[in-house]
Amino acid sequence: MESPQIPARRTFEPNASLVLVGIRGSGKRSLGFLAATALKRRFITEEHYFKEVTGVSRLEYLKVHGNQQFHSRYIDVLQSMLDNHRTDCVIECGLGSFTRIVQDRLREYSKKNPIIHLVRDIDEIQQQMPGMDEQSVDLLRKGDPLHRTCSDFEFYNLKDRSRVNGDDGSAEPRSAAASFKLQEVKEDLARFVRFVLGVDVNHSSYASPFELLETPPELRSFTHAILVRSSDLIDDTVNLQELESGGDAIELCVDLCQPDMHTVISKQVAVLRRNARIPVILSVDTSSTSLNRTDLTAFYIGILEHGLRLAVEYLVVDLGQDDFHLEKVIRSRGHTKIIGQRIFESSSRFSWNSEECLDVYSRAEKLGCQIVRLLRVAKSRDENTAVVEFTSKIRALPGNHPPLIAYNIGPLGRTSQVFNSILTNVTHKAITRQAISECDPQITSQDAIKALFQSYVLDPLHFYILGANVTYSLSPFMHNGAYQACGMGHKYRIPESPSLAVLDEFRRDPNFGGSSVVQPWRVELYHKLAAKSRHAEAIGAINTIMPLRGTPEGEMYSLQEQANRRNQAGPVLGWYGENTDWIGIMTCLNRHLSPRNAISAKTTGLVIGAGGMARSAIYAMLRLGCRKIFIYNRTLSRAQDVANHFNSWASSQVASAEVVRVLRSTQDDWPEDASPPTLVVSGVPADPDREEPPANFEMPLPWLGSPTGGVIIELAYKPLDTSLLQQMRRFRNSTGRSWALSDGLENVIEQGIAQFELMTGRKAPRRLMALEVLRNYEDENGRLNEKTIQARLDGVFS
Repeated sequence: MESPQIPARRTFEPNASLVLVGIRGSGKRSLGFLAATALKRRFITEEHYFKEVTGVSRLEYLKVHGNQQFHSRYIDVLQSMLDNHRTDCVIECGLGSFTRIVQDRLREYSKKNPIIHLVRDIDEIQQQMPGMDEQSVDLLRKGDPLHRTCSDFEFYNLKDRSRVNGDDGSAEPRSAAASFKLQEVKEDLARFVRFVLGVDVNHSSYASPFELLETPPELRSFTHAILVRSSDLIDDTVNLQELESGGDAIELCVDLCQPDMHTVISKQVAVLRRNARIPVILSVDTSSTSLNRTDLTAFYIGILEHGLRLAVEYLVVDLGQDDFHLEKVIRSRGHTKIIGQRIFESSSRFSWNSEECLDVYSRAEKLGCQIVRLLRVAKSRDENTAVVEFTSKIRALPGNHPPLIAYNIGPLGRTSQVFNSILTNVTHKAITRQAISECDPQITSQDAIKALFQSYVLDPLHFYILGANVTYSLSPFMHNGAYQACGMGHKYRIPESPSLAVLDEFRRDPNFGGSSVVQPWRVELYHKLAAKSRHAEAIGAINTIMPLRGTPEGEMYSLQEQANRRNQAGPVLGWYGENTDWIGIMTCLNRHLSPRNAISAKTTGLVIGAGGMARSAIYAMLRLGCRKIFIYNRTLSRAQDVANHFNSWASSQVASAEVVRVLRSTQDDWPEDASPPTLVVSGVPADPDREEPPANFEMPLPWLGSPTGGVIIELAYKPLDTSLLQQMRRFRNSTGRSWALSDGLENVIEQGIAQFELMTGRKAPRRLMALEVLRNYEDENGRLNEKTIQARLDGVFS
């Protein structure tokens, strides 16, 4: 396997332009557009720039001037394109990247700008281009590896999975229209390019100490990494769908050496990222290879270098390697964190209380490792006590030092695996292969969490839902199912007394864990908080309260300490407020938004209603980058209050004086100075259980002028098939416009998932929580049938 010479660095200015290279059919044009949209940048294609400079297309220039002059002019234009667009652009580089002169130019360019090599399965390219002959395919196959020599990153363009949708009132997670086919790769690529550029690395846009994405797993308590081997994926012994929960990271262990291993790893990393949606750790196990020492070292370092090209979040390096190779890798890590690892065999003379263990840790720190992982094959259970003492010794060192992962492996080491605080390797029920070595984990995350509850390290807590009418709430089914799946001893209930007086009971209960909050108390409770997230402040309403604990002497812990003490009982001194409604709405909007309707300066949003959910919808649109939002409500004064609230907030936050405008009547035409809306969220009640009559809102036809359709999010789910959704299906069928529809259950699921992770600090079992909601939902039409339930699950999670 030929590996490119590793660059001296992989860090760039956040506004550095990035360049996409790859063979024909790899997706440079479509992915370039998606990357530019995600980064809110200008997208420059080689074809368009050539015509801009010369006045004619490349084909026309070739016909007039001949091959030699075209080639010379083409190279000049391409170099000009690169030189004149160093910042704030995404650049598509065409077939010139096959030439030596352009490759040399790209290597020079990569010193300040990231070059990303797009890789795609050659069979998929052939299917996309059925007229391509075998000779052309062979040239592409042989030429593509050259791109690894002039790029510093690699992105595997994994095919989107197909979606099935119905027009019978069931949920429609994705549209089958062509413009929606790139949804999954859009999400994959957005995370990839942001990581490459260091945008939001280790910093969630949610900006809450309780949000999982805010704090990396090595800084949280009792986090786990699911270990998957390359051979597992090749042998198809992993149920990929189930990997979406059961760990805080996923470790791909490369345990094979076969032809084109780099491309195999690229695809495997892409597959795991798409299915697990958690950080990737890449490690290498060379124990089963038969290479000689020199070739083995070259293979090992080549895999590490390739892991950095894939921008994995964590890379494990063997501290048994010499400093020269390790320093070279660490120096070029970019934003990847290096885990320095040493595994002590059972025959090793080293023990946890020997000075040599401390020396290994110190060496890893001096090399520049961000995390140190020391493992030892246990010969007796006494060694589980010894590793705790060693860990305490490291924590007692003065100053700041890399986090330590230290535990015993093998059957006798399971106790230390349970009590190791960060990134313990675990197995998963989705992996059907049996353990093949002492290093393979033998417990799951569920096993470990259950053991922590049984040993009283973690405490069973009480969770509730507060609201005037919550008897039909689906939250207990969703949360209790998740607690059980994760091995947690918590219980989620509906209070017997539906009043705010129950807060006094919560304050006296040291095992109170948190509560969902629904109407009519989203705003009232907002004013009773000791602390709140900046999102709750911006929205002016909450849907979640959590206890703020302190010492028996009444000293309240810091918010970061509060987050670390989730799942532990203690005195309740106050309340912390958060809002996950906006996260659910934003997730649904993102999921259904087609590339054709990507957020731009012209994008317009429309929110129906003026309650707490409408506030969350406006905030979600603002977070997505929409700066023109209209609000309509039957009571004009309430709509104006909401508009005033967000315009005041926006003037200091997003440098815009007026982001929300009020529509006075459904009889009015759409304003001429704004594009028709492509983001529509209805937050008006359609619930027959409420005292007020259902709104039965329908969109005025003059407001549906978007030629590319858009997204309609209906937040009401009693009944599920509202008047608005019925109307939009009829409109879509009669006009052929690509409106994606999302009913209220989808948002219930998404905000509930966010709420579970917020209150417990654990990765939510998304599919299971969705299944609990769908199986227990019932309205005047009865329960959903199994076929509909499966279609919905497949639509969102398959």
